Amino acid sequence: MLQLALRTLRYRTGTFVAAFLAMFFAAVILMATGGLIETGIRAAAPPQQLASADVVVAGDQAHHAPGGDEDEPAILPERVRVDAGLESTIAALPGVEGTETYVFEGTAPAGTVDAIGVVADPGTDVTELRERIDAELTSAQVTGETVTLVGDERGRAELREATATSVNVVSLAGVFSAFALLVSAFGVASMLGLSISQRQKELALLRAIGSTPRQVRRLVLRETLVLSLVATVAAIVPGQFLGKLVFDLLADLGIATAGVAFHQGWIPSVAAMAIAILAAVGGAMGAGRRAARIKPSQALAEASLDGGKLIGGWRVLGGLLFVGAGIALTIVTVAVLSGPLAPATAAPAVIAFTIGIALLAPVLAKVMILVLQGPVRALGGLTGDLAVLNARGRTGRLAAVLGPVILLTGVSTGMLYLQTTNDTADREAFAAGIVADAVVTADDRLDPGLVEQINELPSVASASEYVSSVGFVESPDDVSPMGEGWNLQGVTAENADASTPVDVTAGALADLHGATVAVQDEHAGRLGIGVGDVITLRMGDNTLQDMRVAALFSAADDYDTLLLPAETLAAHTTEGFATRILVSAQEGTDPEQLMADLSGLTAGRDGLTVADRDVLFAEYEDGKKTASYAIYIMVIMLVGYAAITMINTLVSSTTARQREFGLQRLVGSTRRQVMQMVGIEAAIVAVTGVALGTAAAMAILVPVSLKRLGSLIPAGSPAIYAAIVGLVVVITLGATLLPAWQATRGRPAESAVSVE
Repeated sequence: MLQLALRTLRYRTGTFVAAFLAMFFAAVILMATGGLIETGIRAAAPPQQLASADVVVAGDQAHHAPGGDEDEPAILPERVRVDAGLESTIAALPGVEGTETYVFEGTAPAGTVDAIGVVADPGTDVTELRERIDAELTSAQVTGETVTLVGDERGRAELREATATSVNVVSLAGVFSAFALLVSAFGVASMLGLSISQRQKELALLRAIGSTPRQVRRLVLRETLVLSLVATVAAIVPGQFLGKLVFDLLADLGIATAGVAFHQGWIPSVAAMAIAILAAVGGAMGAGRRAARIKPSQALAEASLDGGKLIGGWRVLGGLLFVGAGIALTIVTVAVLSGPLAPATAAPAVIAFTIGIALLAPVLAKVMILVLQGPVRALGGLTGDLAVLNARGRTGRLAAVLGPVILLTGVSTGMLYLQTTNDTADREAFAAGIVADAVVTADDRLDPGLVEQINELPSVASASEYVSSVGFVESPDDVSPMGEGWNLQGVTAENADASTPVDVTAGALADLHGATVAVQDEHAGRLGIGVGDVITLRMGDNTLQDMRVAALFSAADDYDTLLLPAETLAAHTTEGFATRILVSAQEGTDPEQLMADLSGLTAGRDGLTVADRDVLFAEYEDGKKTASYAIYIMVIMLVGYAAITMINTLVSSTTARQREFGLQRLVGSTRRQVMQMVGIEAAIVAVTGVALGTAAAMAILVPVSLKRLGSLIPAGSPAIYAAIVGLVVVITLGATLLPAWQATRGRPAESAVSVE
């Protein structure tokens, strides 16, 4: 059977090239995402200032918060420093030749440093020395605050963003890998199904001359194994190139740290090869099952008429399961999650709905043909009538080419408009939270008394220092959104209304002095606390702080913020002090007058700049674009694979009709009429695929838009959808008409007796 499989691959090159390309590009994408995951896990940052140290002790920027993902811990936003006294303790350990302390950012508080570099005695095993240091840190009870680094890990102490790179890249690539696996597995299975269906007569003849069903299955599996092995091996180098390219793009956007080195070893490559091969084998088993079980006479008849069962039971079950998963994810998105958390389940719902509808394409295509046949016949005349008859009589082929069209339309429409809808909703929420009219920013520490001087201006209603960070409520037990912490905002107690859109319901914001905090009343209710109670906060620099509740307030549902005194919060930031003042204008004050007054007050003071509130929106947009672009990169990869699969399938399907075109011309049709018929069929495929793909996308977009914007129509430019539809139409027509033109170039008699 292996020899027969190799001969089949040799003499039916056209049939298998398309399947090879589907497997090849699937493996390329999976290898690229595997490389991103390995890079994130390693987070290798070659050291610069710490190059002379064999072991580095630094603060642990990762925090395993309650309710968070153990594999993807929250990242503390401030520099986590270590006790400078640990240097003498480490220096006294056996195997240590010397130590040195380092400060990389800002001014470290007294008694702390950013890192301790340890130089080993000549001949000392670095791994053993690291274990010795870890044991000493454990006995000193600081292991939850420190981390020991060796090799290329040492650079993380210099680039604290490298730890965030690890979590961000692993999280992004992990989610995308799951999406890519589903999409590529569907693409490979779809292409193999079409390939095997085009060989139905050949397989039926094998059965007719005595081959058993088991032998037919073995033939199909061995063909697929040989093809997939070659395709996945060929994908290794392109997969590494694509992974490096995507990582560099993420670094340019700020999602990854430029100092982190890209790594793609043998593990992600082998894993991607195994996954791609398993997907191909699974697709071959599914596509070859019926070819092996069907009676030879029935198979020969169906090969001529493209008849037989409209859709298999397993395909129906798979389609319904995916649609059901999409519905379940939609319910969770709308009923459970809110605000920025919505995409966590909405994005998988897009994939689930699209694959589900693509699997049910044979049935849905029949419905769409019934809808379209009237207009097609009216506009296309006799040629249109022939195109409709072809579509109705060859539903299996139509469903095979529809799958990639639905995939391309559904994934691109759903993912892109999901992003624009959530971006718009987040932007509106941010705007609602901005109550300041102007911003004063200092290059360094703010001058004492500047807030009071600004408050005395006639055009100013109030001014407040502004500090931001992230923290975790450790006691009482608390779970923050996605386990990533609560926003912490530092304010000037007497003028907090200048920077906060809250309504006090108990206590007073004016009491925010020292170790105090104000909490949203609903949050306080869940914790069982009130004014005067004490909670324990883990600050952004990983220090614990007992805080007395000074006030409770009400705010919008997505205002996940705790209010603290600016000076208290600033002490736990990397800078160590506030650098910004938010200013609210008196009611009826001309904005230009406010800016003029502030500019006059700050004139002649070095390092102070005055800007209107737009500077806050600009900073927000920059941060939002960074995250959005990372999603767009991943969507482009998915859409690119879907487009390749679509072209692949359409070209293969059309090329295989050379004999049909020859026979049609022999009975009287001109080449032009054949091309017109093929063009109308392509239009039917495009319209049907766009309609079903759009329906799959809207199944999640409408509920999300209603939830977040109160509108049935998702946010985003109509030009996005127009571009998607245009791309689908161009690809469908091009990938159908060009091979049809090539297939009809020869003499009709020669085409009528061709193998393919």
